[in-house]
Amino acid sequence: MKTNNQNQKKTILIIANCTWYLHNFRSELLEELNKKGHDLILLSTTDKYAKYIKKYFIKVNKLFLVRGSENLILEFFTIVNILYCFLKYKPNLVHNFTIKPSIYGGIVGRFLGTKKILNHITGLGPSFFSQSKKRNLFNKIFTPIYKFAFKHSNTINIFHNKSDMNIFINIGLTNIQNSKIIQGSGVDTDYFKINHTKNKFNENIQILFPARIIKEKGIVELINVCKQLWDSNYKFILNIAGEIDFQNKSYLNKKNFDEIIKNKNINFIGKSNNMLEVYKKMDMVVLPSWREGLSKSLLEASSMNLPIITTNVPGCNDIIINNYSGLLISVKDENNLKNAIKKFLENQELAISYGINARKIVKKKFNTSIINDQILNLYNI
Repeated sequence: MKTNNQNQKKTILIIANCTWYLHNFRSELLEELNKKGHDLILLSTTDKYAKYIKKYFIKVNKLFLVRGSENLILEFFTIVNILYCFLKYKPNLVHNFTIKPSIYGGIVGRFLGTKKILNHITGLGPSFFSQSKKRNLFNKIFTPIYKFAFKHSNTINIFHNKSDMNIFINIGLTNIQNSKIIQGSGVDTDYFKINHTKNKFNENIQILFPARIIKEKGIVELINVCKQLWDSNYKFILNIAGEIDFQNKSYLNKKNFDEIIKNKNINFIGKSNNMLEVYKKMDMVVLPSWREGLSKSLLEASSMNLPIITTNVPGCNDIIINNYSGLLISVKDENNLKNAIKKFLENQELAISYGINARKIVKKKFNTSIINDQILNLYNI
């Protein structure tokens, strides 16, 4: 039974690094919060997706934030921007999405004594794994600040996988008491579904790469392997559904990418607003990512009964069971990747059976309603 405090309307400040993320990953959560009658305030950088989510908020504020920036002056202005919104709206609860908003929102919220702060660590970027001396020195200097943001009794740090959580705990940024694993944003299995099960691939076999065009997603390895397979007379089309993320340090040079997609066997879809229709036309999904928080595209593809090839890394192996719902390969291992694609091309019935198993898993573990209930339980509303 809920207490009176839990039934009270709350002012909730949502901070995110872009509205694209909220539209694609958190629309159902925002809708649930609206149904419960809470006042939502948005603080986010804006893009063309802002128009789709503004209906959920009573106030929309623009966040001054530059992803990937290490300029201390710019970062200071970001913190001031966040501080202003805290003071203006006096939220009962703050939910920070992605790493920078979690750091800065966590600092400001703790400094002002905000009652509850949720830091949603959707994935660890290259800064946590970089071997550069500059990055390691930077992390050492700012570790006390990170601890201030994450390690507090009023703070709950949400991770998408156990590996990310353990990294934070092992370097002392948080502890087990205020850490929680919630596996991704979930998938609407009633929406992402097919009406019939195929028993063979399309006549023109379609492979999908559904991700941002950055090196960390394994796009370079995939294209190299596809060229080898085409040279060996394997017939298929590689579909690329994503766009170059110029704010990510591993983005693929546009000139080089434009040369790549001139290949007659590559179909460049770009970023799609209707991934359901894209998945319907595909035979398999290949995502050789170096690391994920928890891959939304793999959840959607699994829900669509699509066989999947991905890497044996956190955020991918949390979804796919090797030789049951897909194939797991080693990171940056082109030979391993080539053999996996050949296996599916040459054993279509096996691949299709893996896709059927993949949907069973997401329905049981990753349905959106299951994930959102876990988050709302942390809100205590």
